[in-house]
Amino acid sequence: MYALDSRVLGPLNCYMQKVTEPGEFVFEIRMSAGGFLPMADASANRIKVKANKANAAKLRSSGKQHMVPLKHADGGFQVGDMPKEVEQGDAILFHQPDRNAPAFSVAGRVGKTTFSSTELRDQVVYTHAFGLPGRYEWVDANGSGVGGVIIVENEPAEGKDGAERAMKRMGEGVLVHIVGNKVKPKEVRIATGQTVFFAVEDADGITITDKTLLRRGKADK
Repeated sequence: MYALDSRVLGPLNCYMQKVTEPGEFVFEIRMSAGGFLPMADASANRIKVKANKANAAKLRSSGKQHMVPLKHADGGFQVGDMPKEVEQGDAILFHQPDRNAPAFSVAGRVGKTTFSSTELRDQVVYTHAFGLPGRYEWVDANGSGVGGVIIVENEPAEGKDGAERAMKRMGEGVLVHIVGNKVKPKEVRIATGQTVFFAVEDADGITITDKTLLRRGKADK
């Protein structure tokens, strides 16, 4: 089962970055081990960004969503059909569904602002689908002190009505909003199979990481 860790993306995750500036949205898909390397600008993928004259508040709250599908092949990741041009205020969503593919990360820049799925900063969403029940305490692996708790419970699915309720709940996402070092709500309760959307704004390069992974790392050293 894939762990809760925004530094390494897999089939249970989506990563969405808001297009905040006009010019170009430049990105590359990396194997997880290369998440912190400088971007190879010459071979990066490019999407043109058309300027939008709306005010800053409207640009944050509106815009279209564009999907960038990914496929693992030939020892790396291939980018599928992607938009040639988007508008400032739109969002770019990355996902790959192959459960046999290795973990990956996304890095790039929009205008003069850099971004990376390994360090969540501003107007970015990281999602994780929880496939097992339990109590998940998440923290920022970079040490900011940001964190929270996700409680995952099995939904009773006895009978037709119970099964329908369970399926309906699985399709409902739950939002955790992080602004700077403030998290709301700090604790959420969901059903097994539900997805949590971690929306990050004005943060200083945080991660969403299962605390037990950090304990394990210390024990291994």
